[in-house]
Amino acid sequence: MYEIELKAHVDDRDATIAKINTFASFCGKVQKSDTYYKLIQGERKISARIRTESSDSATKTLLTYKRKELRIDENGTKTEVNDEKECELSDPEPLITLFTDIGFEISLKKEKSVMGWTYKDAHLELCNVPPLGDFLEIEIISPANDSQTVKACQQELQDILAKSGIAKEKIEERYYSDMLREAAKEKN
Repeated sequence: MYEIELKAHVDDRDATIAKINTFASFCGKVQKSDTYYKLIQGERKISARIRTESSDSATKTLLTYKRKELRIDENGTKTEVNDEKECELSDPEPLITLFTDIGFEISLKKEKSVMGWTYKDAHLELCNVPPLGDFLEIEIISPANDSQTVKACQQELQDILAKSGIAKEKIEERYYSDMLREAAKEKN
């Protein structure tokens, strides 16, 4: 499956929540704690994420591997089109031990407090990512990533962004990992 996604900076969290509540169905809140692992072999870099998701009703741990790609639409807007592989782990410790033994290193840790909604085929998440602030992530999961499908999804994502009251200029094209590394450098 392919995750077609965009994210945008949110200036007014309360106004955004109010706007989204007018058209989307609220799914709940979740805390996401991510640890990113990387292995560098010459020119090749392999990375994976172990995520713990905690809500009032449950806690689960997921392993995610993504082949990431940024695609540009005819207006110059970049959208993530990721080939995402994910599975739930009953216990992450054996995998963490394996990663360590074969040379993976922790490259990044990230926390996200998330409020989620669904609208049509899209999932919306209002995320607070310390120290970066608030973002609206909108994603559509697609079985295909051909140009026609991606173009239609990109348009739907931008329509939902506008419906959420967020200007197209607020779209953030960088990955969180890049922004977090930049923030850490600025802090030091």
